[in-house]
Amino acid sequence: SRSSRRRRRLHSLGLAAMPEKRPFERLPADVSPINYSLCLKPDLLDFTFEGKLEAAAQVRQATNQIVMNCADIDIITASYAPEGDEEIHATGFNYQNEDEKVTLSFPSTLQTGTGTLKIDFVGELNDKMKGFYRINA
Repeated sequence: SRSSRRRRRLHSLGLAAMPEKRPFERLPADVSPINYSLCLKPDLLDFTFEGKLEAAAQVRQATNQIVMNCADIDIITASYAPEGDEEIHATGFNYQNEDEKVTLSFPSTLQTGTGTLKIDFVGELNDKMKGFYRINA
């Protein structure tokens, strides 16, 4: 019958495995932004951009790393300056691309209190409709 043919045909269809959805995970609460300023300088000929982030941050628990959201950019330099103290330059950037995060590593412990986080970065103006992107009009 027609319905049995339909059932057989449905049974013979192969199902592609769906990618496993990663569980949502909050950023660590060790360091959090108070407010920030972001400057983006696009190059519309090369479809790239330069960016500068300056954020007032609160270190709630002493740590030697800062984990933050990050997608499709390359960090050039990063530093943290505790209020009234010298700037500490990050010595490493560990990108977790699947989670869209980056861990900034510092050579010494960031003590509790407030300070300024500065990050210089570059990226590509892509057409993925995500982040800072271009459109064809």
